[in-house]
Amino acid sequence: MEVEEAKGHPRGGVFEIAVRQLVDHLRGRVLHKVVLDHHGLIAARICAILETKGHLESDALAESAMIPAKETREILHRLYRDNYIDLFNLQKTKSYNPKDIVYLWHVSKDRMFKTVCDNACRAFTNLRLRTQHETEVGKEWIERAKEAGASDENDHEEDKMNYNKFCMGLERLVNATLQLDETIMVMMDF
Repeated sequence: MEVEEAKGHPRGGVFEIAVRQLVDHLRGRVLHKVVLDHHGLIAARICAILETKGHLESDALAESAMIPAKETREILHRLYRDNYIDLFNLQKTKSYNPKDIVYLWHVSKDRMFKTVCDNACRAFTNLRLRTQHETEVGKEWIERAKEAGASDENDHEEDKMNYNKFCMGLERLVNATLQLDETIMVMMDF
């Protein structure tokens, strides 16, 4: 808890801010958004249901999510393959018989958090490498722009268009890197 004073507030303006709860909520929203973007709305709904209800079988989960059982199983296996959810095998008897095993799915927040952080760090590295590569490839455009700044006599419209296109691509890469850096900061630093 942090105590903040709001100067100019009519009643003195002392507020308590639950920073830990705020950061936890923000992390939860980031995790939900990542699942939503990578696996779709139904997968995000499945993860939310598993988070709320705990361990569930695929048929019970399909009923809760109001989607066909076959589609639910496909999405569950895709989420399991990508390390977003866990599978718990519960054997009814000591002998190994697939008919006697109950498969329970659940969300492990720690596992999902680690997976999202790993993927974000990998994407960050790839963006930095791509930016570095694009800068090396575009050195010619950068040098031409510096030379053109001294004298505008040698400028061609095609060169200006290509340089502007190069700059826009580089700017998109830098903006994506900054956004991903903010996400990683929220996930790891607080």
